[in-house]
Amino acid sequence: MNNLMRGLLLSLALLGMSASAQAKQDILVIGDSMLEWQKIFNASIPDVLARETERAVDNRAASGAKFYLSGAGTNPRSVIPAQYEAGDWNWVLVNGGANDLLTKCGCRKCDAVLDRLISRDGQRGIVPDLVRKIRADGPRVMMVAYYEGNARRNLFSRCAAPLREMVQRQLKLARAERGIEMVRIKSAINPKNRSHFAIDGIHLSRKGTNRVGILLARTLEMLEKRGS
Repeated sequence: MNNLMRGLLLSLALLGMSASAQAKQDILVIGDSMLEWQKIFNASIPDVLARETERAVDNRAASGAKFYLSGAGTNPRSVIPAQYEAGDWNWVLVNGGANDLLTKCGCRKCDAVLDRLISRDGQRGIVPDLVRKIRADGPRVMMVAYYEGNARRNLFSRCAAPLREMVQRQLKLARAERGIEMVRIKSAINPKNRSHFAIDGIHLSRKGTNRVGILLARTLEMLEKRGS
């Protein structure tokens, strides 16, 4: 084999390695159990997103994760901002807030917690700081709202009002910042349809995660066609 051929093969190999590395850092997902649930069955929302788009998705969301800890924490993944790692990502999907509201204020009289997460005008707080940090690193950001909870009473039923307020604040942030999107998934889940929910009545069944994953895949495709 002559030197020219060796050089060509080496160049092709390096290009392949570069493309492979880029593919492995395409979409990063951070957040709480909404995005982790059904992961054990390869059926989480990000799993469905990966299959629908045929893209590489790295899901680092963790059950019980919060935007900030009020006490000692041992698992870095339990803090959503700590799940983020700068890389050659095209998108970072972010959700969260319900665990903060439930554990820190019982989803009652939560103004102080909400304000710490994101101010009324959507410009200050942990959430804006996080998504701006991500944007500064290059990726576009998709903030993903929670689905409407099960019509049957459950632990998070009381959180509906503060979560709606949080979404309104996130919408203000998204409207003010280029490259930051706020996506609502309400249309994918029927709160009265028990088949959309897991046996705990809080998280989604595989049918539910499939519906949300497909919605996010179509949304992602639409946003990319629209451009930044």
